[in-house]
Amino acid sequence: MAASNTAHHDQPLAARIDDLIEDARSLLDQLSIIADEQRAAIAAGEVPRIVEIVAQREPLIRQLVRVGEEIGAVIEAPETADQLTKAQREDALARISGIEHTMKRLREQDAHDQELMENTRDRLASQLAGMGTGRSALKAYSTRSQTPDPIMQDRRG
Repeated sequence: MAASNTAHHDQPLAARIDDLIEDARSLLDQLSIIADEQRAAIAAGEVPRIVEIVAQREPLIRQLVRVGEEIGAVIEAPETADQLTKAQREDALARISGIEHTMKRLREQDAHDQELMENTRDRLASQLAGMGTGRSALKAYSTRSQTPDPIMQDRRG
C-alpha cells in the first residue's frame, strides 16, 4: 500500500481527489445494480440468490468504506487548502455530497429490503406453524388416527 500512497502523492491533489471520487461513484454504481438484483430476488423468494448477492456486496462495501476514508483524509488534510482552488474544493465537496446522498438512498433501500425479508420470513413461519396445527387437527378427527401405530403393534397386530 505504501507504493500506492507514493503514486498518489506524485499525482496532483485535484487529480487524486477526482480519481477517488470516481472510484467511489463506480463502486456505488455496482452496488446499485446489485441492490436491484437483490430486490428482484427477494420479490421472487429466491433465498439462495439473496445469499449470493449479499456475498457479492460485502467486498464492494469494504472498498467503498476504504475509499470514503481516503477521500475524507485528503479533503481534511491541511495541505489540501493550499493545493486546491476554491472552485476545485467546492466541486469536490459537491460531488462528495452527491455520493453521500446516493449512499443514504442505498441504505434506505437496504432497510426496506431487510424489512421485506423479515416479513417474508415471518409469513412463512406463520404458514408453517399453521400447517402443523392443521395436520394435528386432521389427525385428531380422522379415523386413521384412532388405529394403533404400526410401530407400536406386536407381530400379531
